[in-house]
Amino acid sequence: MGAKLAVALCCVLVACLTAACGLAESPASSTPASVIRPATSAPAPARTGPLPALRTGPPNRPLTLASSCPHYPAASYGIDPNEVADTGGGTQLVTVVAPSPASWTATFVAWSRAANGCWGPASFAGQPALPFSAQTGHGGLLPIAQRVPGDWATPTGLFPFGATVYGNSPVSPTTRYPYHRLVCGDWWDEQPGSATYDTFQHVPCGITPPYGDDSEALWTEIQPYQHFIDITMPSPPDNGAGIFLHDDMPEGYTEGCIALPDTQLDAVLGWLNPADSPHILIAVG
Repeated sequence: MGAKLAVALCCVLVACLTAACGLAESPASSTPASVIRPATSAPAPARTGPLPALRTGPPNRPLTLASSCPHYPAASYGIDPNEVADTGGGTQLVTVVAPSPASWTATFVAWSRAANGCWGPASFAGQPALPFSAQTGHGGLLPIAQRVPGDWATPTGLFPFGATVYGNSPVSPTTRYPYHRLVCGDWWDEQPGSATYDTFQHVPCGITPPYGDDSEALWTEIQPYQHFIDITMPSPPDNGAGIFLHDDMPEGYTEGCIALPDTQLDAVLGWLNPADSPHILIAVG
């Protein structure tokens, strides 16, 4: 009886010790001690740098990290449209970047946006590789809000192109836009306050319209207007009219327009496609 009692007491004691060890054991006790971090370990450092800039493509086009697109140095291309927030929403863009507000020349690049959302320079058969050198206004470059009609300054900003290509040449440079060959009586209304300000107008040949003193008789500008397309300015305010992309001038500057050598201009006009919502970004680098 004494032996049985001793055995029973031993079993009770072992059971108690086992239960006590089980209560003291951590749920993670199966993990080797060498991989358990001390409670005093410091948290991972917080990310303090800016998040990567995201560009948004047209509807149904995925977001693209700007850093994943090729980089085009400003020293060569004037500006990299992959780093520009607003490019007009289309897939064609022209950038014109002058080195200073007083410059008469600027870096001209035509860009196409690929399916992945990245911009890259266009190429034109028979023409030098981009960038081109463009002429700008004798009055330098000014933001459109600061421009005054008649100051011969090229307005800076983002603008759409017009819907028609015009020219004194009998041959159209484009199959994508309507082409209007200029004739006597074709004017561009440039009189501030006019109901037809900054638009093409036709009157009978030999008649000077009421806005004629401040406007251009387009058919008389044979050399610069072999071909041109309008760069559409906001109105109001009436701060700029007759701002065109046209043939270059022998003087080396324009009256506020953007100008290219004839063959380069025709290549660009043949490339522009209204279905791609082309815009022009004019800036000072």
